[in-house]
Amino acid sequence: MQRVQDKLEPAASATWPLFRLPVLLVALAAAGAAVAQQAQPYGTAESKTHPTHTTYRVINLYPAVTLASNPEINVKGQVSFSIGTGGGHSTTYVFDTRNVVNIGNLGGDEVVAVDLNDVGQVVGRATTASGVQHGFVWIGSAGIFDLSTIAGVGSSMATAINNHGVITGSYRYGGDRAFRWSPPTGLEDLGTLAVGGYSFGTALNDADEIAGGASTADNRLHAFVWTRSAGMEDIDTLNSVGSLPVAVGAKGEVAGNRFAFPSDFSERAFLWTRATGMVDIGSAGGSPIVLAMTPGLHMAGLINFVDRPQQAMSWTPATGTRNLGTLGGLGSVARGVNDRDQIVGFAQNKAGNPRAFIWTAQRGMRDLNKYLRHAPHGLVLDDAFAINDSGAIVASSNAGLVLLQPEQKCGCGHALGPVVAPPVVKTGMPLQASVAFTDEDRVGTRSVTWSWGDGSAAQAGQVRESDSAGSAAASHRFAAPGIYTVTATVVDRTGRSTAVSHDVVVTAPSGGTVAGAGTLMSPAGAFAQAPRYAGKASFRLIAPTDTTAKAERVPAMLQFDLPGLDFRSQDLRLLGRQGTQQVFEGSGTAGGAGGYKFRLSTSAAVPGGEQGSFILKIWHTDPTSRKDVVDYDNAHGASGTAAGRVTNGSIVLE
Repeated sequence: MQRVQDKLEPAASATWPLFRLPVLLVALAAAGAAVAQQAQPYGTAESKTHPTHTTYRVINLYPAVTLASNPEINVKGQVSFSIGTGGGHSTTYVFDTRNVVNIGNLGGDEVVAVDLNDVGQVVGRATTASGVQHGFVWIGSAGIFDLSTIAGVGSSMATAINNHGVITGSYRYGGDRAFRWSPPTGLEDLGTLAVGGYSFGTALNDADEIAGGASTADNRLHAFVWTRSAGMEDIDTLNSVGSLPVAVGAKGEVAGNRFAFPSDFSERAFLWTRATGMVDIGSAGGSPIVLAMTPGLHMAGLINFVDRPQQAMSWTPATGTRNLGTLGGLGSVARGVNDRDQIVGFAQNKAGNPRAFIWTAQRGMRDLNKYLRHAPHGLVLDDAFAINDSGAIVASSNAGLVLLQPEQKCGCGHALGPVVAPPVVKTGMPLQASVAFTDEDRVGTRSVTWSWGDGSAAQAGQVRESDSAGSAAASHRFAAPGIYTVTATVVDRTGRSTAVSHDVVVTAPSGGTVAGAGTLMSPAGAFAQAPRYAGKASFRLIAPTDTTAKAERVPAMLQFDLPGLDFRSQDLRLLGRQGTQQVFEGSGTAGGAGGYKFRLSTSAAVPGGEQGSFILKIWHTDPTSRKDVVDYDNAHGASGTAAGRVTNGSIVLE
């Protein structure tokens, strides 16, 4: 094993913002003490040895789900999540078990959370007022701290934090360099595996063992492990082209994935220990990929197959690699696992629609929608991202991001279902909207207010309530074509408010448009930046299909979002028709940056049948080679008629 360690001296105190330094030190010290005396876990969970039919109460966290990163949940039930707001902008929130809090920013318009520890500290990346990316740590009431300013470095990002407040990530020092940071030591450069190479930290444990990736002398990416005693060690011993860690176990074990070719999406999961070195975890008939691991070495992830969609995976030292199957459909992905051996993720049902699941060895895979306690009418859970050791689950739904609380009242206010309204309406015609809610705490409802997103005044809704359930309805006429967000806000008698939203596309009264809003399944391999991602993507579309001079002017807009991709059209025009499909092309921005082109093929909903299709390809031209580089293509990896099928919402041809 090659060992390289190149440590910088801890940052001098003069580089710290002195007026905030005592606050940060006190907050981190208090956090370390809190680890020694952990608070009572938030919620209850089914017994590992005698499982019961756990049911879950729904807590709304955010009205819409355009995630900028995967949500995290800690042992207390605190949740961190980042929401994309368009144009490359994002905001990060923390649910503190009672309220949802905006953590603030570093002066710029991007804040992305990457990790959350068990005492409620969040780390990630954020832009400054000048647009430079800096790592940050957020410590509750003490606020958000700029790690680059504190450590006296330039561009940086933080990727992981342990329960003692130790942080790892990378900073720009010529090239990217992995770091360790804590209040006593300041910034420590972890070194590289080759002279002039780069490195970055990705994970660490409470024993201060850090894993990450670093370039080798032959310009490959290898996984490394760093300890105070041994420094940086190259742990890639399976002759792979590259490898990257995902998690570090309690005893310094490293789990991650290695890949065969730089341009190939094929990966295989590994486990490294000092006793065994790097070991392939086995195939289960495909290529397993680990996405999460517990300190006790239970991995969760997916298995890629050559001839069918990926499916959820579990691995333990005792059972080896398992294919967890689906809910009757083709594909599934496991995203989170806890120390009680419960796994969550999404799986397709027999109709091909994604549904959030929980899996245990005793009961297998179960649709979480069947285990909701007093759920609001119309609520559908389509994915689950994380689960803590108490069994609380962060999931997405047609009502936005939600927390599933196992069998416990919490005084968290009303639970709301989705806004029920057509995805498309013509200008001047009434849009009828309604929302259902439950009031399990029986505190009563003070008001329901509707906001239409078009600049008009908020409107009070007509409320009907009986026992612990209720609903509200309202109607509105839009004056101009466009894409609008309709929001319903329910306020209970204690003053606590909960909101859900719904995108509406408004078309011209004369028609001549294709329009729609909703979600679809993005298959693995579609998004070049994250080829293993499979899951929900959302779209909003309005485009003219009548190009005659007499056609009424219609705004042409395309908005498309999935985690890590925020695409907005700048121009959009009809290219032609292929059978029942309308084909469009144009240019746009991704993450606020221009220079992208796209081609879109859509088909309209069929009465009593399919909700329509949405097949999108996005690409840009490489400035050096002048060749086109595909950034997104959801026809890639999808099978047959499954490509671009709308699963929620619809597309209408008028």
